[in-house]
Amino acid sequence: MENQNLEKKISEEFKKQKTKFKRLIIRHKDDFLTTLEKSWRDALLRPVTAILYKIGITANHITFLGFGVVFISVGSYFLKADLYEQMVFLILGGLTDFVDGPLARNHNNVTILGTWMDHIRDLLLVVWASYLIYGYGLLSLEVILIIGALQIALGWFTLKDFLVKYLKGLPADAEEFDLRDFTLGNLQATVFGRAQFFFWIAGYVALFASLIYASAFLATLGAAFIILEIILAALGVLDLYKKIL
Repeated sequence: MENQNLEKKISEEFKKQKTKFKRLIIRHKDDFLTTLEKSWRDALLRPVTAILYKIGITANHITFLGFGVVFISVGSYFLKADLYEQMVFLILGGLTDFVDGPLARNHNNVTILGTWMDHIRDLLLVVWASYLIYGYGLLSLEVILIIGALQIALGWFTLKDFLVKYLKGLPADAEEFDLRDFTLGNLQATVFGRAQFFFWIAGYVALFASLIYASAFLATLGAAFIILEIILAALGVLDLYKKIL
């Protein structure tokens, strides 16, 4: 009986410490740029999210719609659909990413499933956009591979940095934890991360626009944005690497 009480106290203390540390991570997970970007987006889309919420559409519905749009885009490409249709599908996919976050936050409906699905949908969207960029000859395979390698490195070092911080915050008697309690949304964002993501998207948009309008200026602008993205991603990897040394 005494052992059971002791185990219960240890378990309760572990849960208390885990919750405390989790809140600490969440409180500091966003830098100024991330917080600002989320705040203005949530406020801007509040009227839209209110309507969606009233008619029973949740953030997860929007996220899964994004999956459908990506799959339709893939199918239409191999069915030799018009370039303009491809751009429409990419824009629709991007809009689902733009809307689902504010819809979840504005109505306190952020879920672990929704957050992970959001990241997976974003990954598929980016991979498909990269394939189209390469397929239409807008960037070389080498550049695409460099971008991909840097993103993998960023993801790995960010996750490792997060896990190290989390494990350091666990009680000494704790032997394991449940990663399902956490999502990529708990990973600390950086200025480098936000900036490189902006230039990545801006570069892809400019490159696709150069294809539609046959503009050498837009092609050059897109290439310049991609170069900046690669530089910032490399700096982000270096910054994260230093943190976990």
